[in-house]
Amino acid sequence: MEKHVTPMKRKCILKLWIIHILAGIAISSMAAFVIFTFTNTFDNAILSSLELKNGTSVFTWWERPPVRPIYKIRIFNYSNVEDFQSGKDSKLRVEEVGPYVYRETLSRVNVKLHENGTASYQEKRSFQWEGGSSDDEKIEIPNIMLLTTLAFTRDKSYLAQLSVTTLLSSLRVKTFNSLTVRDFLWGYDDEIYNMVKHIITLQYGSALEKFGLLATKTGVSKDRITIDTGSKGDLRNLGVYQRFNGMKSRPIWGDEKCDRIEGTDGSMFPPQLVKDRNATLQIYVKDMCRAIPLKLHGHGNALGIPTLRYKLPADVFTSSDTKDSCFCTKISKDEEASSAKKCPPVGIFNVSSCNFGAPMLISLPHFYLAEKSVSTNIDGLNPSKELHETYMDLHPRLGIPIGGWSRFQINIEVRKAIGVPFIGKLKDGTILPLMWMEVGIDEMPEQLLSLLQHAYFTARVVEGILQWGSLICLFLSLTTILIMLQKKKAQQQPLHRLQRNVSGQDRLLG
Repeated sequence: MEKHVTPMKRKCILKLWIIHILAGIAISSMAAFVIFTFTNTFDNAILSSLELKNGTSVFTWWERPPVRPIYKIRIFNYSNVEDFQSGKDSKLRVEEVGPYVYRETLSRVNVKLHENGTASYQEKRSFQWEGGSSDDEKIEIPNIMLLTTLAFTRDKSYLAQLSVTTLLSSLRVKTFNSLTVRDFLWGYDDEIYNMVKHIITLQYGSALEKFGLLATKTGVSKDRITIDTGSKGDLRNLGVYQRFNGMKSRPIWGDEKCDRIEGTDGSMFPPQLVKDRNATLQIYVKDMCRAIPLKLHGHGNALGIPTLRYKLPADVFTSSDTKDSCFCTKISKDEEASSAKKCPPVGIFNVSSCNFGAPMLISLPHFYLAEKSVSTNIDGLNPSKELHETYMDLHPRLGIPIGGWSRFQINIEVRKAIGVPFIGKLKDGTILPLMWMEVGIDEMPEQLLSLLQHAYFTARVVEGILQWGSLICLFLSLTTILIMLQKKKAQQQPLHRLQRNVSGQDRLLG
């Protein structure tokens, strides 16, 4: 016989099912709220697209970056050379000329993806004049090849110094050269360089046809770089250098810490590292043979997107007995004779060891943050935080630079050789500024900019909807369950009272 279900019982079963469904929604909402608020699930879903995988848009953009950085180069023109050499002026005077503006085109060539989640490649760069001052302008600039030759001769025997003196006398070299900006930067015929070019070729395998301060930046670099692609699902080392010419360290400084290759090339940073606001970011600068640290200094804005602003520590170019002593150079090349080191002045970084012994130094523009003694022999320098500070604006979610300016100055040090003249009144140890440049991003393709904006604004909205939506669903489902339970309780109370009354009457009749 078929069971008869009363309408009231059917209603109770329906309510019970509804409560179960609402309880499921509440549990799911709570789980969703926890996942989207207290875990990296949402971030990871977005960041997974940053993996460098062949065939993806990100890989194409990495291989052929659509963003072309702008280089603004300013050169120090020595305006009183004759008066200084004659003794009329006690100091050299410089005037900053420029900017000479160039646009860089970078591509990564000979790319090879490896099974261990790394990629190796070489960089190919070209520069196009973009505007600013004409690079046909003439400038008076220290003779870099002469000063480099004297620095090499400094520790040689008297006979070697005499030979160099005879050679230089025959060439009639001058302490300062008059050159066009274009030649100074990208290459010019130099008699000293032409004489040693074949030696450079024998020792290092190749040499540039002409000598120029930035000539090595053009064309395909001989250096082969290996980075982590994040393709193993682990983005903690995305873009981080793994090898440089097949090595994990470079035998430059004679110290494990300073020789270590670490950081990225500055075009990307591991997103998880950027998320840690106390973390120090590292950019490996191969022309300095070292990593440059960056610390978070608040927030900024670039291309209409709020950013995290990173800056160089004030003591980035401070090498002393207590800090970064491994960057100080040995006084004697004979390790057994002496282990003493000579550290450059505060604010100056000696890159001689990284540049085949040439007396080149790096600083911030106009010797900003350097000790005052550095600029006492030069007039015309005006350091300014606003104009000469380096900073970088990072996309807070993706860890990609979208703004900021990298500003560095190239200098040369006078290193006199006792038996060799040609320096005139220049004092030994004088640091002569040559040029400074600022490199940054001033424009971005619309498609890429749109993606970056979506990765910030749209992602925040979606994340907020998921978080608050799950919280609201949790609240509504729990509230509905409580209301239904309260109604059920209210409906059952009269029935219970009626049952108690009937039971009482039965007992009286009994």
